[in-house]
Amino acid sequence: MRKFWIMLTDGRLRAAARTLELAGVGAGDLAAKPGDAPTFFRPLKLELQAALKEGRHGSLAAASAAEDFAARLEKVFSDMALLQAPPDRAALEALRLLQRACAAAPDLLSTSGRKRASLEVRACCAEGRKTLALAKAAAEGAGFPQNLKFCSIYSGLDAALDSLERCAEALFKA
Repeated sequence: MRKFWIMLTDGRLRAAARTLELAGVGAGDLAAKPGDAPTFFRPLKLELQAALKEGRHGSLAAASAAEDFAARLEKVFSDMALLQAPPDRAALEALRLLQRACAAAPDLLSTSGRKRASLEVRACCAEGRKTLALAKAAAEGAGFPQNLKFCSIYSGLDAALDSLERCAEALFKA
């Protein structure tokens, strides 16, 4: 009931939860076609910007964190397109974990599922960061141009996971 009431009455929280949910769903398609990122994220960012003007003061942190998450994830896919570097196994695994975390995020607003959802998001983000750290360490011996491309992508994904975790924490506290 709490989740339903919050989603009805607070535009900021509604937009933040929707951004996480849709970003998680879209991440798989964007991994296949990263050049579509600006088109995919534009309506989400516009919805968040409009929502920042309304809602309770306590929900501002969640909406701002969701806006940061969307911008960081869009940059990851834009970098993939710009560098012509489709995601490798490590990036795909990190994106899969990001999708799982995003799928759990809307439950952060419910009374009954919020603790489980919080643990799921934190576990997925931690596992994603670990996967990326191992891939960065393994890429140390690779050729410089390839290493530079994927270090940029890995760093971007790492930042997106951090941002997702901050947004989830703000939704949990709302």
